Amino acid sequence: MLPFSNTQGGITPPLFAFFTSVSAVSTTGFAIVPTATYWSLFGQMVICLLIFIGGIGLVAVVMFNLWVVRSRFTLPDRILTREALAADSFEGILPMLRKVIFIDLAITAVGAALLFTTFRNYHDIPTSLWQALFHSVSAFNTAGYDIVGPTGFIPLQSDAMLLTVTTVEQILGAVGFSVLIEIPLIRRWRRLSLNTKLVLSTTLVLYLIAIFAMFANETLLGTSLDEFSFAGKVYSSVYNALSGATTTGYMSIDFSQITRQTMVIMAGVMFIGGATASTAGGIKVNTVSVIAGAIWSVFRGKPHTEIFGKEIEPNQVWRALAIFSSNIIVLVIGVVLIMAFNQNIPFEKTLFEASSALATCGLSTGALLELSVASTLVVIFLMFIGRIAPLSVASFFTTSGKAPGRRYPQEKLNMG
Repeated sequence: MLPFSNTQGGITPPLFAFFTSVSAVSTTGFAIVPTATYWSLFGQMVICLLIFIGGIGLVAVVMFNLWVVRSRFTLPDRILTREALAADSFEGILPMLRKVIFIDLAITAVGAALLFTTFRNYHDIPTSLWQALFHSVSAFNTAGYDIVGPTGFIPLQSDAMLLTVTTVEQILGAVGFSVLIEIPLIRRWRRLSLNTKLVLSTTLVLYLIAIFAMFANETLLGTSLDEFSFAGKVYSSVYNALSGATTTGYMSIDFSQITRQTMVIMAGVMFIGGATASTAGGIKVNTVSVIAGAIWSVFRGKPHTEIFGKEIEPNQVWRALAIFSSNIIVLVIGVVLIMAFNQNIPFEKTLFEASSALATCGLSTGALLELSVASTLVVIFLMFIGRIAPLSVASFFTTSGKAPGRRYPQEKLNMG
């Protein structure tokens, strides 16, 4: 809210400041004021810092600081941090924290160096350095904030270097730190952990569905890709579909022009999001993998959930169902409230905006700027819940799972 955080010469309205802060620290990327022109260099630096903290995980940052100052690292601290980082044991938490921060800084630095070469074509050296650093932080942490201009990357939709680097960064951010740590050490598929196998296989399927849906709908039924050649349509479909699937929110086309079918499918893709212990949002591909595995095991008549020759603990199946169900309930409530406060916005756009907020994606059809104050507060709530809900539910199952003192008699129900 400070006057020198913006370029308008006065105090930023509290709602604007609060919305931007939540959007940045939740790595959503929603903006109700133009980030490139409204905020000063100092304001953009605050946003960039919030993105970094939100992407790497507020819990991880706090725990790392406690480790640096040699503060007491209690058991609840270790449990929460283990869930945030998807660590296998308590002993590996601190080493993994160091690796996570190193990976974040390393990928961001390499990405910034590559982006500098493309921004140098448009700006002087100081501006190019800041543009490269900001967008590298935003891409890897799947935030989707840009300081290019009011229309984002749309004017730069033919810049292959910019789009390629940001795409690679957002994919690396979405697959999760545990996967990034494991793959270089174990290069054979058979030796990979079940978690890494699930993340890679489910992520690939999700990406292919998003790309095919974007290309087919926008080419055959829509007009948003009409100005592109065939190769351009494919590349734009890949970029924008992956931006939604990784919950980043960068876009090189006008999403207000996409078809209703694309909106609904992309809402589902964003709702799933990236992997556990990643910078992406959503309910996580790990959750969907476990639920899909449980359903498939039921169809095969298996009494236990089996995936890739491994049995999943019942507690993890319940956790996945709890995360999925709680997010569905929150999404429905959010959609209903936004529709109640803004009855002029079509359902598919309301669903898209609410899913984007809950998944901390940041893609928008433009309806965000039409929302009333009440609906804006609902979006803030969705962004906040979307960032903390999966970890909160997982932590509840971990810390509250006490053995019951008694069990009730079992009784069968009629199902189906």
